[in-house]
Amino acid sequence: MSRRTGRNGTATIQEEPVDKEGTLEELPFHDITGPRAFEEVVDQITFVIRSGRYRPGDRLPTMGHLARALHVSKPTVGTAIKVLSDAGVVRADRGALGGITVLTADIPVTLMRLSAGWRAPALRELLEARRPVEMQLALLAGQRATAKDIEILREAVVELERLAPRGDRRAVLLADHLFHYAMGRAAGSEMLAYYQHQILEYMAKALDDYEDQYRDIEGVIQTHRRTLVAIESRDPAGIRMAMEEHLLGLEGAGLGSESRRVT
Repeated sequence: MSRRTGRNGTATIQEEPVDKEGTLEELPFHDITGPRAFEEVVDQITFVIRSGRYRPGDRLPTMGHLARALHVSKPTVGTAIKVLSDAGVVRADRGALGGITVLTADIPVTLMRLSAGWRAPALRELLEARRPVEMQLALLAGQRATAKDIEILREAVVELERLAPRGDRRAVLLADHLFHYAMGRAAGSEMLAYYQHQILEYMAKALDDYEDQYRDIEGVIQTHRRTLVAIESRDPAGIRMAMEEHLLGLEGAGLGSESRRVT
């Protein structure tokens, strides 16, 4: 899996741990300076898991490496890992052969946006914020995506197709978001990708009890396929057209009510 050096002031890990392919991992961690330190650590770890940088079965950086990358204490990281472990997201094993292993990318909504210091946005605001961020990410992906990035996007569509017949709405939502995270990574903009992550987590919370989002699952799959083809084409006009259809699929479902709030 290709990696890019973090930009815009992000800190990266330059030593161990190694990922499942045995190459050094660089992560877009941001320095933590606020009073909700362990919650911010949880937020940033959920980012690298939900975005597919670490997948189930992969080992996260050690607590020492995480503490140095995030500029927090090891006990702060330990508290965050315990929260994630208690929720079944990771497993922390002691000893020389131990480590922090990712168990699932299905992050409980109760752990999303823990460190948010501002009011929960209405869904209409999330949709309005998502449009310019994801449109720009798609256009940048059309310019910058590598062959490996395209492969990862295609794998996300295949996963969506595989899960659709099962009727597991939560699993489909996760696969849907994985495509968007892959698009964000292909764009090569760490800051925009992190804004996207914040929006997607808020949306996951807002839509947790919404039953109609994937009623037309074949339509959802088709929009993902067309978006992938457009990004592969590298044609800005085609990308804008595909993304307009993609974004309208959610916006047109009647979800933009001002009265609906994230809980």
